[in-house]
Amino acid sequence: MTTYVLGAGASRDAGYPLAKTMASELLQWMKRPTHDPDSYAARYPATAHFLEESFAPVANVEDLVTAIHRLIDEYENGTREQRVKRAVIANEYGVFKNAVRAWFAEIRQGVALTSSAYQDFARNIVVRGDCIVTFNYDVSLERQLRLARKFEVGDGYGFRIEGLPERSDTKVLKLHGSTSWLALLFGGMTSGVSTFQPGNTLNERPVIAKDELSFLGYTDAVDPRFGRGGAALPVMIFPARKKDFYFAANTGIEYAKFWDDLWRQAAEALESAARVVICGYSLLSVDERARKHLLNDPKKDAEIVVASGEDTERIVRDYREAGYASAVAADEVFFQKWVASFASSVAGTR
Repeated sequence: MTTYVLGAGASRDAGYPLAKTMASELLQWMKRPTHDPDSYAARYPATAHFLEESFAPVANVEDLVTAIHRLIDEYENGTREQRVKRAVIANEYGVFKNAVRAWFAEIRQGVALTSSAYQDFARNIVVRGDCIVTFNYDVSLERQLRLARKFEVGDGYGFRIEGLPERSDTKVLKLHGSTSWLALLFGGMTSGVSTFQPGNTLNERPVIAKDELSFLGYTDAVDPRFGRGGAALPVMIFPARKKDFYFAANTGIEYAKFWDDLWRQAAEALESAARVVICGYSLLSVDERARKHLLNDPKKDAEIVVASGEDTERIVRDYREAGYASAVAADEVFFQKWVASFASSVAGTR
């Protein structure tokens, strides 16, 4: 069994941004005059200008999100003026997070549909029993895995969606969430009376909308828990330097168990893998939780292969210092080239 670990470098070929340029690219997209003036997207230009004015122009999304989180934390018990500013920032941050989902949805209808790297990776490299641990939000890889008949949404994400196809040949564990996942407040109820326990107003798993299922190839499928609308939160961990894997809701801490279970499954996949391949993930020290698992969970005799661009040699060195003597750099260290090289070598042995 091979466990693949994917970061933003693996999604670049499909048109998705790297962290170091994501903020500036997203804010420019939000300021476009072509957004529907009668939709929620009409708020995007004003929010983009507000964030630029409040936090100065930044390119790296981690810098922007960290600055937003810091202000929200510092002003929680501040002066009246600070608390008002905090509320405004939090509100605009919500618009920003929804814009990420909309932006990624647009990207996937363009370059992502024809990404040769994702397609070849799904068709020619991933095999039954493999696990993909990914820190990417996009769903374009799952679409390609589904087209290759190696992924089913009913259990392929590490949680069960009742009534949808199961027995996925591969697992895709999205440890920072997905643009297709939503947490519905009170299960999507907009009226009536129901009983919810404190800390469980968002239910125990994300829901997936019909259009998202259609993108994956399930044209008539419906998530039975999607409901009929209502308030929802994107189930995504945004890239601040300090990441909280839960929702801090008025009713208590939500979704901590959900995230813990996903990370537990990822740890098990790393522990049982004969081979771990790091693709396009930088393994930085600020990602403490990921770094702890990736550098400790695999067996010491597991084969560790790194294809993470300019970070490759540093990551190989980190693994060797952690006791993985067989850690090596891939022959091609950029995902697209690595996939093409690996796929051609596999085809040559058939």
